[in-house]
Amino acid sequence: MSGGYCNKVAWINLTDKTIYNEPLDEKLKERYVGGRGFITRWLVNMVPTEVKPLDPENVLVFATGPLTGTNAPTSSRIEIGAIAPETGIISTGSAGGSFGTKLKRAGLDALVISGCSESPVYILVKDGSIEIKDAGQYWGKDVFETDYAIKVDNRESRLSIASIGQAGENEVFVTTIMIDRVRSAGRGGLGAVMGSKNLKAIAVLGSGSIPIHDPLAFWKECEDIQKAAVKKFFVNRWKFGTYAALARYNKVGALATYNSQKSAYEYIDQIAGDYYNENFKIGMRACVGCPMPCWTTYTIKSGEFKGYYGEEVTASTFKELGARCGLHEMDAIVKAHDDLNRFGMDTISAPATIAFAMECFQHGIITKVDTDGLDLTWGNRDTIIRLIEQMATKTGFGAKLGRGVRVCAREWGNEAENYALHVKGMETVGTDPRGQPSWGLAYATSSRGACHMRAYGNFEYGGMDDASMIRISGTTEIGKRFGTTGKGYANAFLEDIHSFGDSLGLCKLMTRAELGFPEALIGILNAATGANYTADSLYNAGERISNLERISNLQRGITPEDDTLPERYLKEPVPEGPAEGKVCELEPMLNEYYERRDWSWQDGYPSKTKLQQVGLDREGYDIK
Repeated sequence: MSGGYCNKVAWINLTDKTIYNEPLDEKLKERYVGGRGFITRWLVNMVPTEVKPLDPENVLVFATGPLTGTNAPTSSRIEIGAIAPETGIISTGSAGGSFGTKLKRAGLDALVISGCSESPVYILVKDGSIEIKDAGQYWGKDVFETDYAIKVDNRESRLSIASIGQAGENEVFVTTIMIDRVRSAGRGGLGAVMGSKNLKAIAVLGSGSIPIHDPLAFWKECEDIQKAAVKKFFVNRWKFGTYAALARYNKVGALATYNSQKSAYEYIDQIAGDYYNENFKIGMRACVGCPMPCWTTYTIKSGEFKGYYGEEVTASTFKELGARCGLHEMDAIVKAHDDLNRFGMDTISAPATIAFAMECFQHGIITKVDTDGLDLTWGNRDTIIRLIEQMATKTGFGAKLGRGVRVCAREWGNEAENYALHVKGMETVGTDPRGQPSWGLAYATSSRGACHMRAYGNFEYGGMDDASMIRISGTTEIGKRFGTTGKGYANAFLEDIHSFGDSLGLCKLMTRAELGFPEALIGILNAATGANYTADSLYNAGERISNLERISNLQRGITPEDDTLPERYLKEPVPEGPAEGKVCELEPMLNEYYERRDWSWQDGYPSKTKLQQVGLDREGYDIK
């Protein structure tokens, strides 16, 4: 392939401080595309199943795709992955900002980091030059302080920085890696992996260009996709970012409230988008090269936190810290959100764990004796903010919560397990699948645990036209919210297109419907790289990545029995509101999903036919 890639990977060993560059393998590009595909292939090859997530032998990868850093809309993404502490399986996450673009412009497709430094270090990448530098002066600083200090010390404000806060340093499980201060990647505890390596940050800057095979054809493809994306998404993103759906979730009974004891929040008007926009929002921003601003800047104008400035709230901010934890004071919600970013914590898993503890407190499973005197009643703003700090610094009762709901539930006893909302160790998102069933299937089958972003379906609320619904499932029945027909097929299809979308370097906010279908992307990909992908071959690459992730999970102890949901969603009907009486009817959707995947119910593995189709053997090795 003559374009799209820099054709260079940096291999960095922090134990012996060795760095070497290696050409990017042509077969790897053809079969795994980039980003998430590269990471999955390398982790399966390099990390034996007996290696624990926080061992030096775990490998942390930052990888771009062939479209990253180009003029393709939403193409600033960086994919980050490792074996995750919360789940013990591969987790990869995608982040925007400018890190991916600047890494590519520095002449690198990926950084593959192994080993563990004896003392804190950071990695500086500038136009192909790579240095491992002392980070002792940054250790103990939060993400914002670290970002600022590294830029000052290097006299370079244009650096894009991936860093961890105190939570990652302390190897807290509910952590992420932060990009450009407020964008995060890697649910499952990838911040803890970075901390376990004594790696505080990676700073990158590049001034080079990215080769394009056919610039004129590529420009035309970019224009066409951008026009379609702006027409479909721009107005809503500009007004509401990603939090427009909050009121909809509540209206239909899909908003996890009080740890999903309910699915609609009585204080929705105080945490919804209109209230935030009127009282807190001051501006909109976008990632590099994106025509659709989706993250906001805000300030707190009165009260305890008057004068506070922050940025980049999302739907999860209001779902997790708001309805899930029973908090309805917006100033406290955005302050807590900012604290999570500064400490480098997962803005889904950390509040979800707090909500779990609050329900355990409600039922008397834990008391103030256990919480060191903290009052864990619902919506206690002081306690929520205090617990976030304790979790990050690994002090007090928060030190226990920093390990996530699965570990806490096992320690607190059988009754606590009833309230531990996770799949494969990763906390569920604040969208209740009893009100949005397709997301229940997505949580159950996601390759990294309870994640909505692996499939990210939007067909139950008019996000797809009839032709698109038929394309992904063979039927328009998937548009019926409480139906099950076709949703297993749709879920598998969406997982596969996001497998290759994450590998290309594109954002899911653009590719979650028809703009992410393989037929929509082969033109821009082929023009960039000079490859000859067809819609079928690109889809096959996504399916290969999905099946390799599956094989890796099975090798690490996952079984078909783990493809399920917490019992609350399966057996406990919603007690009131728009989804009253509903449970998530997982079984028929999951049966259809396994059928579409051609996976065995006995051992979970792909059939011989499926393995041959995607070019893998049962051990996950590539075959011709």
